[in-house]
Amino acid sequence: MGTLISEIIHGKTACLVLNGQLDDYDYIREVMNYNTYELIIAVDGGANHLYRLGIMPNYILGDLDSIEDDIREYYEASDVVFKKFPTKKDETDAELAVWLVEEVGLLGIDIYAALGGRIDHELANIQLLYYILDRGMYPRIISEHEEIYILKNDEMTLKGNVGDIVSILPIRGDARGITLVNMEYSVEELDLKYSVTRGISNVMVAQDAYINVRDGCLLVIKNIKKK
Repeated sequence: MGTLISEIIHGKTACLVLNGQLDDYDYIREVMNYNTYELIIAVDGGANHLYRLGIMPNYILGDLDSIEDDIREYYEASDVVFKKFPTKKDETDAELAVWLVEEVGLLGIDIYAALGGRIDHELANIQLLYYILDRGMYPRIISEHEEIYILKNDEMTLKGNVGDIVSILPIRGDARGITLVNMEYSVEELDLKYSVTRGISNVMVAQDAYINVRDGCLLVIKNIKKK
């Protein structure tokens, strides 16, 4: 890839809003409005978040058991398309939303309200990043507190601010040949064993940080300092 992920997917990005925790609607609204999305999908109870954000989805998808009644009635009177699925199924609602994005042909997926709440849902949503990447799309999770990216045998330029804390975590095995540039602990060709915590809490020393993993898969987590 070799460049900023948002440049690769510019104008071809979808937004999924899940039913996890959102505390700062003003901040999330600003971020969502800054990122121009071609497709906005409310994943079941994510419709409640979008209603409070004042943002209209294109689709509401899932078993629809977590949407508040008055909000559901509001959207049913609009042009929003509902896609209802059984409660008992092999896939999560978020996974079904990924299929919809793939069907539409978009390359990027930003996921909101993926964290907080039940730990099993939170971990499953983080693992969903690999599932999306494996299907040829570029995902990230965005919350009020962090952005989470995934790299597999790839490189990226991470945009941020001086002092932003960035952690890298090997997943699905060891990660080899890691290069970090413009970080307090810049490295070249570092190998990290899976489950080793050496990649935690690095610090950006410029507004652009370069990250490369030659062989393996990394979660890249940037902690956000809100102004």
